[in-house]
Amino acid sequence: MLDEIHVLAISKTGDKGFPLDQVIEVAVFRVDLAQNMMESVFDTLVRQDTATWSEEVTAHVKETYGITPETVEMGRQEDEVAKDLRDILQDKVITGFDVKGDFMGHLMNEPYDLAKEAEVCSAVSARTSFIYRPETPDQTMALRMSYDMILPDDPAGAGEDLGAYGDAARASALLIELRNRGLY
Repeated sequence: MLDEIHVLAISKTGDKGFPLDQVIEVAVFRVDLAQNMMESVFDTLVRQDTATWSEEVTAHVKETYGITPETVEMGRQEDEVAKDLRDILQDKVITGFDVKGDFMGHLMNEPYDLAKEAEVCSAVSARTSFIYRPETPDQTMALRMSYDMILPDDPAGAGEDLGAYGDAARASALLIELRNRGLY
């Protein structure tokens, strides 16, 4: 029986995936399934060259995640973030709300290349849909809408956090709720 699972969320410059879009923030929560507890184990901004961003990308990042280009410029080097992430997730079971977009679109590619490091489980969104299916193709908004509908009391304490940290917390709390309902 699975005792723990690591839940990842990323903030990114768009939904086209690698190499067209960039990861700008990564957050990971460890969920103890036996104890119904979750804790943050990784959260960092990823430095990108924002001078090359179009106005559309800048607006997307600000509106979707509440992150400014100036903040991204203060992030850590992407290769360092990727190495730390691989070290944390070595031989772990991982998931996220949007496995297809986040993992297949970004984190299974260089420099992250998590395909060799961890076992990816079903997306939280795939199981959440048994309770609530938001009518939006935007997976970031779908996560936030699902969380608000299923867990309106905000047990993760995500509040107004729009970045990867808040989204990883939301996805982790949803995972615990789904598990308690026998849906994950």
